[in-house]
Amino acid sequence: MHRFRRYTRTMLAILLVFMLVLLGTLYAVSSTLARSATRRQAESEVEACARIGAALLSQGRTAAELETALNPELNPGGVAVILLDQDGRLVAATDGAADWLGEADVSAAGEEIREISGPRGMLVMALRTADGVTLAGMPLADSNRAAFSFRALLRMYALIALGLTVLMVLLLGWRIMQPVYALVDAAERISEGEEVSVSEKLPMELRPLGRAFNRMSRRLSESIHELTRERDTLSQVLEGLDEGVLAVDQAGDVLRQNSAALRLLGGMESPAYTRVMTALRAASAGGAEDMTWQEGERTMLAIFRPLAGGALAVLRDVTERERLERTSREYVANISHELRTPLSSMRGITEGLRDGLVEDEQERQRYYELLLGEVKRLSRLVNDLLELGKLQSSPAAFALERVDMAETLYELHDRTRALAREKGVKLTLDVPETPLPPVQTNEDRLQQVLTIFLDNAIKFTPAGGEVTLGALRQASYVRVFVRDTGIGMDEYTARHAFDRFHQADPSHGSKGSGLGLAIAHEIMQRLGGRITVRSKEGEGSEFSFLVKAEEA
Repeated sequence: MHRFRRYTRTMLAILLVFMLVLLGTLYAVSSTLARSATRRQAESEVEACARIGAALLSQGRTAAELETALNPELNPGGVAVILLDQDGRLVAATDGAADWLGEADVSAAGEEIREISGPRGMLVMALRTADGVTLAGMPLADSNRAAFSFRALLRMYALIALGLTVLMVLLLGWRIMQPVYALVDAAERISEGEEVSVSEKLPMELRPLGRAFNRMSRRLSESIHELTRERDTLSQVLEGLDEGVLAVDQAGDVLRQNSAALRLLGGMESPAYTRVMTALRAASAGGAEDMTWQEGERTMLAIFRPLAGGALAVLRDVTERERLERTSREYVANISHELRTPLSSMRGITEGLRDGLVEDEQERQRYYELLLGEVKRLSRLVNDLLELGKLQSSPAAFALERVDMAETLYELHDRTRALAREKGVKLTLDVPETPLPPVQTNEDRLQQVLTIFLDNAIKFTPAGGEVTLGALRQASYVRVFVRDTGIGMDEYTARHAFDRFHQADPSHGSKGSGLGLAIAHEIMQRLGGRITVRSKEGEGSEFSFLVKAEEA
């Protein structure tokens, strides 16, 4: 904008200088022409008076008559006329002619008009006839005064014309340049992202430009708003991703990076960030491959893709995926072992019974019991798999109903007491004397979860230990828990206790599929609850969940 203003001011200054030069030239030329015109007029008057005087002299008039004829007829023009006889004596003259002739040397005057030098200078012409000599002259001062008067008048008009010209140039410049300044200023504001509209009250020749400018401004503003909205949406999408995103241009400068990328890499000052940025800059030239590295207990994956004019890196924390894949492989191996072991045992027992190797009836009955135990173990494993699949694939019976929690706990305690006694474990019921409020849940599914908790607690509690089934009021909820004094769990096992492919005892020393707690977790999620576990290795565990009271 400033450069444009300087340019326009320079152009106006050049235009003014041009007009000044033009007017000065016109003034000089006009002055010269005026001076020439007055000189020619004076010469014409001198010549005319000389010829009139010669004609009067040739008429034979007396000196008195000639004096009367010369004054004042020839005098108004300021021309001095002197008539001389053949001997050079003065016959007649216009008033004041003798004084002028005394000031100038007219001896060299002839029939051609000449400028004779003197104090004031004169134009003189002499005509010689048979009757005498006629001298006609005019002081140059008169001619110069006329020329000076004309130049003064011309100068005045020139100054008036100059003032009007300057005024017109300024008015024209203001009329033309003000709208142009407004358009240039609006264009600069548009370039900075503002929405601008110029007034259409412009000079006639600029109105189409103003309308076109406003249309362009509206369309550009709409485009900018759309691009801004898309940019903000893209930023929100990137910030909402769990995956980290890094993008660089061809020069290696960062174009995009979301907070997840900084979180996964540990900040811009971390060695991981430096490694990824180095590989990402190499990826813009197609020279980087996907990379995986360890950050403590976490496994990180970086996927590089070249883009037009840069490269993109997608960062993922694959710790959980790696753990699930590893656990899945271990689970498949465990399930294979769990299936292979009873099947091999059943095959051996069945073949022995088929071949008649067991003849004693009591021994045969023992083998039947072993065979039945293996069948039950296989049935339990298959049932757990089917139950978990059913809970995950289709909604089971999770209709809420009014349940008396104390009564449910008494029923479970009575049902499980025999199993605990058989294992040498003391089963205790801990219910407060103050009646518990009714709760809204599904009783069958609730009993299924508590049965899983009790089975695990009895299974992992050595003989002589104690398992406690209880409940207590906690604000607007009823907290139900199963506590044992068993072997407990380490921190890693407790953190993954509800994973569907996790077993607390990988050595297969315990009988089970590792699906019980996963089923309990799935049930409580469907009922809107959350299971918590507290455990310390060698001191026991406590599994609990909250159920909302009916009054809440």
